[in-house]
Amino acid sequence: MSIEYLPVSWQQYHAYAQQLAEEILTKDGPVDEIVAISRGGLTSGHLLSDLLRIPISTFSIQSYTDIQKQGEVTITAGLQTSIEGKLVLLVDDVSDTGKTLVRALEYLKDFKPKKITTATMFYKPHSVFKPDFYAQETSRWILFPYEPTEMISLIFTAKKKEGKSEKEITAFLKSLNYTPERISFVRRFHVK
Repeated sequence: MSIEYLPVSWQQYHAYAQQLAEEILTKDGPVDEIVAISRGGLTSGHLLSDLLRIPISTFSIQSYTDIQKQGEVTITAGLQTSIEGKLVLLVDDVSDTGKTLVRALEYLKDFKPKKITTATMFYKPHSVFKPDFYAQETSRWILFPYEPTEMISLIFTAKKKEGKSEKEITAFLKSLNYTPERISFVRRFHVK
């Protein structure tokens, strides 16, 4: 089965962040602290921190090992900020399987926040966890604007295994809005 991709530009990503911020401010009220899940939630967390004018903290969870291959959901770096008694906005980039957000909520409850609200840029309908706020729903694999090197590398390797030529792979990557310069950089330094 072929993977369907959703390329997201920086402009679209900023628009989604503003959409989320407006919805949070309108429907949820004040928030004391954003806690962003690293790595995926860092960019959206940073944008929401600016839009909501509140501080941000982070902790790390690792799970994906490849495109559409999720491994064990593990906390790899802990939260270093006190959130006890605070109204917390937990942020990630996507609720894909939902396992990362479930694990994150379980982890953060030990820090005794007053309330945890969740927000993601994207929500996938097959997820076991639906965030309180999300900007878009999709079933496609999202190509975030902040990880082109990783995605070009993964797609290039997968297409090569399918027997595609470098010319075919490059044409496909261009169809996903990756520039020839970015593709060339990744092929030069990151594709074996």
